[in-house]
Amino acid sequence: MVAFLAAVITVSDGVAQGSRDDRSGDLAEEVLRGAGFEVVERSVVPDERPSIEARVRALAERDIALIVTTGGTGFGPRDVTPEATRAVIEREAPGLAELMRRAGLEKTPMAALSRAVAGSRGASLILNLPGSPNGVRESLEAVLEVVPHALELLSGVSGEHPTGHDEAPSGNAEEPPAEAVVRAVAVKILGSPPCRLGNRMEIIPGGPVRGTLGCAEFDAAATAVAPEVLASGEARTMTLAHELGEAEVFFEPVLLSARLIVVSATDVARELQAIAPRIGYAPTLVEPRSERLLDSDRRRGWSVAVGLDAVGIDERTDVVFTDHDAPGIAGQIAVVLRSPARYIGVMGSRRHVGPYLDELRAMGFVDEDLARIHSPVGLDLGGQRPEEIAVSIAAGLVASRHGREGGHLDARR
Repeated sequence: MVAFLAAVITVSDGVAQGSRDDRSGDLAEEVLRGAGFEVVERSVVPDERPSIEARVRALAERDIALIVTTGGTGFGPRDVTPEATRAVIEREAPGLAELMRRAGLEKTPMAALSRAVAGSRGASLILNLPGSPNGVRESLEAVLEVVPHALELLSGVSGEHPTGHDEAPSGNAEEPPAEAVVRAVAVKILGSPPCRLGNRMEIIPGGPVRGTLGCAEFDAAATAVAPEVLASGEARTMTLAHELGEAEVFFEPVLLSARLIVVSATDVARELQAIAPRIGYAPTLVEPRSERLLDSDRRRGWSVAVGLDAVGIDERTDVVFTDHDAPGIAGQIAVVLRSPARYIGVMGSRRHVGPYLDELRAMGFVDEDLARIHSPVGLDLGGQRPEEIAVSIAAGLVASRHGREGGHLDARR
């Protein structure tokens, strides 16, 4: 099985306050690891809807394939996990929830009181598990046989996807530029189709798809029309039909104006790769160490290269190094300094980067050359988590592209 990324969220006032051990979360991680998942995140939040919703959204934005919550699925006054989950998911998967309930009912009639929800947001599958360790094990074991296939379908590249994402779109449209994407956003809902206002997709015709309009029918229709929209170069609004209603969808063709080369497969690199297309970049991940690559790095449709010599660097290319401890980093920076790259950023403190600058000087680079290197890289937003650091770096790239220093707009009053 592909080593899908997974995250566990424990929803419990007691665990959040430190008065209870997180036995359910520990067991969920144990079962998932035993089934071949790579558990990359553990979180604890209180029984409060805003906290639950925010955490699930944040993990889904990181393209974590499987997000499981434990706790808060019953009839207690503070059991709000199902409500929070429904507010976040784009499509519900009632069959998975029923499988878990049926497994519980084989052990105790109390399982009928579970209000657990299952559904997807983008390429992430979210499952609500009970708060008891036994319930966690029974629920996961009930669905783990089918979950990998569900994740493959959500990823849009393995197996027969119900939306047809893994097939090249048909039609007579001209071959679209390789560095282009079509953005589709639901702007009006008529009737009661399985689509919410604001649901969105990003479609690379003939390539990967990110997000959903809410159902397989709408996603397939949007994917089919994307090449025509891209070939015309003009935005348009179209009405997509479903037996339960219609959705007016705004399609916008976007030609990516620059390339972003992200060196080293780190958590920050993956977050930056996910942001890049939204701010006008066609991203490439460079990583010669195969053991650091995840199956999901290629499954997400990103371009992956084993070295800088395998990618062309021109004046439209920005390069960011995300691992200051990578072997041979000074030599890699030298390759970029000899190129016409527009922007060069290196993560790391001055203490870490200083020795590399000395090596570069020994190679013959002068201070004028080294002044092209931005290190530490990004704007000072104060964030510490990988997704926050990626936002900081992205903000620095945008500021540099527009010749700005960055800073609060209201500071100019």
